[in-house]
Amino acid sequence: MTADEAPERSTKLLQIAGTVEAAGEPLDVEDLVRELGGSALSVRAEIEQLDGMGLLLSGLDEGHPPMLLNAGKQYLARRGLVPREILRFLPTVIDDLHSREALLQAGITLVDEFRYRLLNGGAVEHAAQLVPPAFAPAVDKSLALNLFAAAVALMARLSEGCPAGCVAEEIMAVGLIQDAESWLDIRRDRQELSEAEATAAVRELKGLFELFEDDDVLRMFDMREPGDAALAGHDPISRQAGFVDQRIESWFKPFGWTIPTGYIGE
Repeated sequence: MTADEAPERSTKLLQIAGTVEAAGEPLDVEDLVRELGGSALSVRAEIEQLDGMGLLLSGLDEGHPPMLLNAGKQYLARRGLVPREILRFLPTVIDDLHSREALLQAGITLVDEFRYRLLNGGAVEHAAQLVPPAFAPAVDKSLALNLFAAAVALMARLSEGCPAGCVAEEIMAVGLIQDAESWLDIRRDRQELSEAEATAAVRELKGLFELFEDDDVLRMFDMREPGDAALAGHDPISRQAGFVDQRIESWFKPFGWTIPTGYIGE
């Protein structure tokens, strides 16, 4: 199968899945083989690939009817002409191809602009704009450099479908979402997206916090001074809820699932 044939075949599979879903029936691999050709093994692999890209819930193993996801419907609308990196980026978290593309573009902007500032001056001022306002006065050269490392690490983790590894990376994720929203607004203004498409895509960006399993970092943007983070850490309700230490000295401590290597450590 050539590269040109791959989107066409995937499109046919998704179309069939949509029809089978409407009928309330499970996918039948043998029927697909008779209609599309190939072997049962290769067709099953193709279905699993569509499932893995977040376009479809196949229901094959459970014997359930398939479910064509929003991203799958968008894929069909674009006749399968979707860059592979978009299909592979956060497929189990972001069910919107416009949102995935916006986050990827925002990640490029986040890292490239930060790198430019590091090389050409203004890194401290730039980093101060990315952290919660209460912490901006505390940003110095060392913190700015570590925040750049956090931005790079965040995008590397997200590319593998992994959550942020420390508080600093979660802070960078807030800026990532803001940049992604701006990118979607630009596409809407250019009439590349409808109002409904842009609104739905912006809403789906919040799925990033589902990957992180909380949105505690947003509390930091409501703080008035760095000392508020220490006060929050002593709050019985916060401790009972399991909020992480958000003081600056803890920004680069790895979360429990993260190996303490590189720019983060105990």
